[in-house]
Amino acid sequence: MQVSAPLRLHGEVDTPRPLRAPDGLVRLTGWCLFAEPAAPPPVRVLTAAGELPLSRRTDRADLSARFPANPDAARGGFEIEGPLPAGVHLARFEAQLPDGSWQLFKEYTLAVEPRPFAAGLEKPGSQGTVRERVHLEGWALDPSGEITGLSLRYGHQEIACRLGEARPDLARQFPSTPQAARSGFTSATNLSAGRGALRVKARLATGQSAIARTPLVIDVPTDENHGPEVDFGAERIALPHPAAVGARPAVAPAEPPLNLLFVLPGSFASNSALHVAALANELSLAGHRCAVAVPHDLATLAHHSAPAFRGLLFAEAEGGVTFADGRGPDLLHAWTSRENVRRLAVQLRARHGCRIVVHLEDNEPQLLALTLGRSGGELENLSAAELDRVVPPDLSHPRHSRAFLAQADGATVITDRLREFVPAGRPCHQLWPAADARYFFPRPRPAAFRGTLDRGPGETVLFYPGNVHPANAAEVRELYRAVLLLNRSGHPVTLLRTGLDTVDFLGPLAAELAPHVLSLGQILHHRHLAPLMALADIFVQPGAADEFNDYRFPSKLPEFFALGRPVVLPRTNLGRLVRHRHDAYVLEQADAEGIADAVRELRADPALVAALSAGAVAFAAAHFNWHRSAAALAKFYRSLATS
Repeated sequence: MQVSAPLRLHGEVDTPRPLRAPDGLVRLTGWCLFAEPAAPPPVRVLTAAGELPLSRRTDRADLSARFPANPDAARGGFEIEGPLPAGVHLARFEAQLPDGSWQLFKEYTLAVEPRPFAAGLEKPGSQGTVRERVHLEGWALDPSGEITGLSLRYGHQEIACRLGEARPDLARQFPSTPQAARSGFTSATNLSAGRGALRVKARLATGQSAIARTPLVIDVPTDENHGPEVDFGAERIALPHPAAVGARPAVAPAEPPLNLLFVLPGSFASNSALHVAALANELSLAGHRCAVAVPHDLATLAHHSAPAFRGLLFAEAEGGVTFADGRGPDLLHAWTSRENVRRLAVQLRARHGCRIVVHLEDNEPQLLALTLGRSGGELENLSAAELDRVVPPDLSHPRHSRAFLAQADGATVITDRLREFVPAGRPCHQLWPAADARYFFPRPRPAAFRGTLDRGPGETVLFYPGNVHPANAAEVRELYRAVLLLNRSGHPVTLLRTGLDTVDFLGPLAAELAPHVLSLGQILHHRHLAPLMALADIFVQPGAADEFNDYRFPSKLPEFFALGRPVVLPRTNLGRLVRHRHDAYVLEQADAEGIADAVRELRADPALVAALSAGAVAFAAAHFNWHRSAAALAKFYRSLATS
């Protein structure tokens, strides 16, 4: 009996290598056939995580010339599609022989990336334009975990959604994703007036955000808050983004480099974090190894542009902090004496034996008294147990903070007055904040955008960035009152405002002020503030000399000066050092009446405006520079290491 010769199998994968599935769905193309006359065999991809069968045959005319002995060669193309778990897999491409066995013809590594956040709209439709004020329904799914919040965004609008509606169809489509079964959502309210492409924004369980674009467009012309006179389809006027002038100075490498750990009392979204991030970036670029620990919300590190340092949570740092050289920190910079910072610093000093520097930027006893609504004397008279109970972790404990400073190797202070809290004989270095020169520099006023903002000729725009809290509520109210006084007296003024309000500081004034204040809310990425601040004619820091202001240095001041506008400020902290009518306009008390008088004088005297603008830029160049501040700080660190 004659035995037939075995068929000769040939095949290749045409998908570019390395093989990747960027959205969790594998899509592969290639060809496989026998050299001899025979139908193209079934093919499959076999991995340890699962098998993907042949999806469809494809025509390949080029194969007829390569395999003339096989009349079915032109049908030898294949496509394979299907889901696989995220990860790197060894993919075996196999063909089934006539006897039913499978033979390997190619083997490659296949990288399957996690499926991204995805969303779809279904009611009133999945695409096209929605012009009615209706509810929207759809689904949203993050394969990696739960979604904790969802909103619809278009134009200037953001509409919250209700989550958790049953979706058995998606449960069948994504059987390995349990949350798919309740991935439906409905908008909490009807659509509001606005125009733009619809995006679905999710807040994930990790604290991060994700956005999915949709083919739906919203074009709702009016609602109860927006009349037909508002043209949502008008041409968009963008804010200009000029480039900073001047190169960054060369940095001499540090020898030997230090391992530096900064410990913050709040997240990377705080003003303190702006200072620490700027210093840590400069120190890292100089060759030092820097890490910054925060108690919560590590994801806010993304608010900073290209951080050159490592960010970590307190929970991770508590087990010890190891740097790239395998050692712990040489020096820990406790950013304030607040309780959560103090506890971690003491714990890490015991573990690593590192030196500790404590940074002071506020009159902490006064801040605690204002927050708790109790006098300093009353707090001092409390028992140890009661004091421990009432002091929150993000404020300084009157007794523990004094002991902490007494045991520290040194201190840094943001103003000279804060030296009062540093124990006698303890090394102390004054550390002024600065402005990020990549974004805060003299910017021209964007005339086209201001044309849409100004309500008439002679409009004055003031800008105040910052949160309102119990410690500054009274002085910020004076700024708002000044806006009211100016408008009542025939001087049109608009106040642009960013930040959050933790207290109601306006009361009955709110209604009358509403037409004169444009609140932009919290700006998460600090670099986005600069082009908005360029809209202003004058910057104002309200306040007066007192137990709160004398000890602090408002973070916004270096940015005010760097942008090249007249700065109005009270004779306290920085106001004690600048020259009136040369570097800035200094008021004995920056209350409503004083601010209003200063604005009137400046608007009536263009020569004074020009002089103060130039003076602000010159003062910023001489005194506000993160590179110089970091170099001086590194020198201070060295002095402690060798003392």
